[in-house]
Amino acid sequence: MLLVTVELLLFGDPNPKLRKLLGSVEIVNVGSDPRYGSYEVRLFNEAGKEFATGELADYPRFATTVFDLVARGVATALAGKEELPPRPVHPWSRLPNE
Repeated sequence: MLLVTVELLLFGDPNPKLRKLLGSVEIVNVGSDPRYGSYEVRLFNEAGKEFATGELADYPRFATTVFDLVARGVATALAGKEELPPRPVHPWSRLPNE
């Protein structure tokens, strides 16, 4: 299993007392052969509550970096496919093209 954590380091200080967990991702190998892996992806919020899941099937092992696997896994959990959903817009932001 891969565990990816996202932390805020207040003032850029790595002191554990100043860190704040923002979320995490678990990528679990659920079946594979030596060339291709299948993974379950689980996203957790800052409280540790799972809020999204996804699956990557037949991912080509060793074809690129681990960050490609992480990015595709997160995208699949958020959007249901290997592409990112539209960028979110804050309610207080101006609308596009304004």
